[in-house]
Amino acid sequence: MGPLDPALQSTAVSGVRPLLTLAIFAGLGSFFLGALVTAIRRGIKENGWFKFNQEKEKQD
Repeated sequence: MGPLDPALQSTAVSGVRPLLTLAIFAGLGSFFLGALVTAIRRGIKENGWFKFNQEKEKQD
């Protein structure tokens, strides 16, 4: 059973090109995922998102 998309037949089956493409997209994806996690953590800490910071202040 072959690939559904004929354009993928020549590139996805063999060679180094798919691995290089995967490495590039994994690097870009990890960068943006890290930026998103950092922004959420900073928002929780500095802006009191999700009321985690406010509960700590009330306990002190």
